Amino acid sequence: MSLSSADIAHLEAVLAQGKKPKVVFTDAAGQIAGRSGKVVALDPAGVDDFVTVAFGSDELPFSAGELRLPARGEGTRRTPPRQRAAEPAGPAGPSGPGLLPEEPAPKSKPATPSASERKTVSTSEAPAPGAEPAPAPVKKKAARARSAQSKQPELTITLTYEDGEWAVAAARGARTVVKGAKVAHPAALAMCQASGSPEVGEVVSEVVEKIRSEAAEEASRLRRQLDEAEARLAELN
Repeated sequence: MSLSSADIAHLEAVLAQGKKPKVVFTDAAGQIAGRSGKVVALDPAGVDDFVTVAFGSDELPFSAGELRLPARGEGTRRTPPRQRAAEPAGPAGPSGPGLLPEEPAPKSKPATPSASERKTVSTSEAPAPGAEPAPAPVKKKAARARSAQSKQPELTITLTYEDGEWAVAAARGARTVVKGAKVAHPAALAMCQASGSPEVGEVVSEVVEKIRSEAAEEASRLRRQLDEAEARLAELN
């Protein structure tokens, strides 16, 4: 048995009044089946886990199949009836044989446990009478944390070109292993060509053309300086 559309509408109405309605976990909830909690938020437009329930020190989302409304009187504890005080005995009769033995006082019947108290507690040790059982560990948080960690790349290598020099950096996850190691121009071009990406080849071609243009200007400037130096040397001869 799980939450129906009418049950969800009832929970919305109770939440709108500023109250936190009570729900019971079904067998689909796993280890916490049979326990109860309080609804603190509800999103009917959600697809799966749209009912947020507080139990113990946790607040986690659950689906409609994992919850149900408590039955009438379920979850309330019954106080065992107090034993009546022994009535004072009447005036003592004469002692001696021939007197009938007194009837023993009827034993009080133990209170019948409610439906919620008959639920089996799935912990290693049963809780003491009257004590709230410790909340069972919920595995949803650990599973989500592991999935978030697995998305982080194991190794990232970055090749950069700046101020006429190539450099490579490497990081393992969030930790930097190599930072700004210089790479020779031929080796850097070989790394770019090995990627096999047309977009990378186009960008590298622009960088190579810029390097050639700067090198040609530098060679032309040195030739002019050489010509001027040879002309002054000829004048001195």
